Amino acid sequence: MSLLKNLPNYEPIARLQNEFKNTPEDLIAGIIPALEQILLSQLPAGAHILELGCGSGYLAQQLNIRGYKVTGIDASEGLLNYAKKNAPESEFILSDIRSFELSSVFDAVLANDVLHFIQNNEDLKTVFKNVYAALKDGGVFVFNIPITDWLHEAAQKNNFNIVSVNDECSLIELFYYKPEERMWEIKVTGFELIEKNWKRSDTVWLRKDHFLEEVQSALKDAGFTEFNYYNTKDFGESEDIACFVCQKAPLTS
Repeated sequence: MSLLKNLPNYEPIARLQNEFKNTPEDLIAGIIPALEQILLSQLPAGAHILELGCGSGYLAQQLNIRGYKVTGIDASEGLLNYAKKNAPESEFILSDIRSFELSSVFDAVLANDVLHFIQNNEDLKTVFKNVYAALKDGGVFVFNIPITDWLHEAAQKNNFNIVSVNDECSLIELFYYKPEERMWEIKVTGFELIEKNWKRSDTVWLRKDHFLEEVQSALKDAGFTEFNYYNTKDFGESEDIACFVCQKAPLTS
């Protein structure tokens, strides 16, 4: 069975993702200041960054503007078509993040809102091992991931639904939490105006919340021995998501 079958299907709503998700304005207001604080300030000029689940390429674009070299990986061909336009200075690879193999040439690896959709510990370990192999000695891995220890109680009470609208598109994301599985079913509906007609697209994503100790164990299994984590609320986000900063051990003489 192809690994791709277990990933969210972005093909029907690639245009809507490009319109609404991780736009330059959102990145400059939120993610970029956090990255400058925990990662970018530590990297050499022109550092080579690997971005997992790069989507439509807006984060790669912002990193290019700041002088970094970026390689992006995503399993959606539709999103990568936008990424190539939004960040033409970057290289993009069509791949499942659980199956890529790259040599150890990267100063850093980023995964923003990507590991939410990894649904079991074995796949999580595989991703971490792929990242470890791609990092230079001393390289840094930064990712965020939902932690069920923090979210379980709030998830049963709060409304996490998202509605995004402009003159030609709308994207509706309805979140349904399954407490016994610590899993979210996200029903996604999009509308886009095409030649004066509205086209509707529907898809379903599954998001898994992981236990903190399982994430830590998976990192150690992959080879990471040095890592810290933060709550993204500390960076102004609204949800209790863990942000991990991990380092591959530097080469010792």
